[in-house]
Amino acid sequence: MTRNMAWSWVHLDNKTPALPFMIDTGSGSFAVLESKARELALQKYGKSSVQAAVGRVAINWYGASVTLGGAVRETWLPVAGLSYLPQPMQGLIPLARFRVMGMDFDAGQVLIATRMPKDMSGYEALSLDAGRGVDGSLDRMGAYTNDDNNKLIKDHRPVIDAEFNGERVKLMVDTGSDGGLFLFPDYVKRKGLWDSFKLHHQGSIRTVAQSADVRVVRAERLKFGKLVFANPIVTLGNPADSDRDGSRTEAGLIGMEFLRRLNFISDPQRRKLWIRPNKAIADGYRYDRAGAEVGFVDGFARVVDLSSGSPADRAGLKLGDKVTGWRGKDGLPGLSWALKGAPGSTVEIQVERDGRPAMIAVTLEENI
Repeated sequence: MTRNMAWSWVHLDNKTPALPFMIDTGSGSFAVLESKARELALQKYGKSSVQAAVGRVAINWYGASVTLGGAVRETWLPVAGLSYLPQPMQGLIPLARFRVMGMDFDAGQVLIATRMPKDMSGYEALSLDAGRGVDGSLDRMGAYTNDDNNKLIKDHRPVIDAEFNGERVKLMVDTGSDGGLFLFPDYVKRKGLWDSFKLHHQGSIRTVAQSADVRVVRAERLKFGKLVFANPIVTLGNPADSDRDGSRTEAGLIGMEFLRRLNFISDPQRRKLWIRPNKAIADGYRYDRAGAEVGFVDGFARVVDLSSGSPADRAGLKLGDKVTGWRGKDGLPGLSWALKGAPGSTVEIQVERDGRPAMIAVTLEENI
């Protein structure tokens, strides 16, 4: 577990080195960066297009043997080639491929099993809306592949019933999203939410298909099971993109900003998601309080998004600045996490201008 990300080491075709793959409940298949698939000379066998949160994307399909965490192995699986994944991840591990899978953030562990643990004390069971036939059939790991009881189940990605601002909604549990609650553009359009929040933070998100404009707001309430989150941070998809978010029964995604506050176990065969609050349940919400985003462009870390008048803008950061370091640890992922920290905290970023280093101090502010 690393901040808002759960991941494991993966070998493809038994080649070295092992690659960091994100564990993604919102993905229906294994995936790897397209550039890495070519570097490893994986066997390409087809093409298709897949629906992302915003937009569809054409992908290549590769066949590869997969070894997960040095323990779970499969001789051949279809692997999608993607052009973008959040740094430093090189691929995706779909929770849908396993009979039982869980995350224990208190222990920093991921559980992969063929049956539920005996001791479920303190957990609450939520019903999963699974088997909907979305995005094709399910390919399973190991002995699960030959389980006749599950061959007709088409989609094990977990979808739960929730309540958002007093309305019942279906939300996909998505560990591949590092944000809180993301509402799809079509739902935002139908409910007229885009202009209903006077205070909002204008921003953008990057999906595997494309970048998209969003608004970040503070809503009234989010409830699922017995858990109630007051004034949660919510990202609104732009209603102008409503024709690009696909045909969905879900209103949106619950991301890791909420999920990291829970220990949970998914049992798709019985259509149950078991949740229990962990020690992070009372943590403050994290979101971009700097008004800037840093990402890799042509092999260099650069400022790829900057809001006019934001703390980062006023501090002197400029769009396209080459970021050479910061006063913290864990490189770009650590910096991205720090820029979503508590209001009043200061993040010192080193950039290179005209061949000379400059240190810029950004003081974070609450803006919604």
